Amino acid sequence: MSQWFFIINPAAGHRKGMRVWKSIQKELLKRKIEHRSFLTEHPGHAEVLARQISTMQEYKLKRLIVIGGDGTMHEVVNGLKDVDDIELSFVPAGAYNDFSRGFSIKKIDLIQEIRQLKRPLTRTFHLGSVNLLQDKSQVLYFLNHIGIGFDAYVNKKALEFPFKRAIHFLRLRFLVYPLSHLYASATFRPFSLACTIEGETQEFHHVWFAVVSNHPFYGGGMKAAPLANPREQAFDIIIVENLPFLKKYWFLCLMTFGKHTKMDGVTMFKAKDILFYTKDKIPFHADGEIMGTTPFRLASSPSPLRIKT
Repeated sequence: MSQWFFIINPAAGHRKGMRVWKSIQKELLKRKIEHRSFLTEHPGHAEVLARQISTMQEYKLKRLIVIGGDGTMHEVVNGLKDVDDIELSFVPAGAYNDFSRGFSIKKIDLIQEIRQLKRPLTRTFHLGSVNLLQDKSQVLYFLNHIGIGFDAYVNKKALEFPFKRAIHFLRLRFLVYPLSHLYASATFRPFSLACTIEGETQEFHHVWFAVVSNHPFYGGGMKAAPLANPREQAFDIIIVENLPFLKKYWFLCLMTFGKHTKMDGVTMFKAKDILFYTKDKIPFHADGEIMGTTPFRLASSPSPLRIKT
């Protein structure tokens, strides 16, 4: 068996990442499977590790296994030098785990493979690539989704939340996101959005947010794009306009079950290549990580990623 490489985020899911890794490591040692492991130490470290491993160990790197949350996996795919010859596996240990939901990946899958109780399946799917028009040389990749507008604004405010150290010290970090959400609801201003697909531009006004989905799940299990198929190159795009304050929360409740698609103000379509443009700079996130501001171009990656499950 080729040597296995592991990138582990021990802090994922409130330290769940380390607990999951210990249980898998026990099985690896019991069956004397050759492996190397690398623990992340700070945000962005998984990307650095993936770049170093795929460059320095390229001659024998065939299997790379990521243990962590969606953010860890996001960093890894942005760090890999080349995805063509690498089989990537993911063991969910985060708080949201939308990627594992989209592919029905469970921790037990890898343990059963190690115990030789099942033969793994190799699936392929296309990443999304984002080209920031302010810097055309910079290309970012995403696994799950892009969020433009309100949800990215909430994430940004959560990152900037005052007295964060004191809140973490008091073990009240669970309050950061709800309080950031309330602040964003009171201060966010809807925007106009232009989408260009194959030379044709469509404009939307009073937009709260737009979501580009690679599979159905979003924000910890909500079905933002119920019919999205991760094996298609086209993405499902959802644009939400003209939502009064209270109706916005009703929309989020319906999205939990994928029942929002027929609401007034909701537009859905598919595209492989799309340009998003706004008059003002509107923040967007990829897989929950703040990436920058509009405008940007989104396209399907030319080479598919191979996921072993």
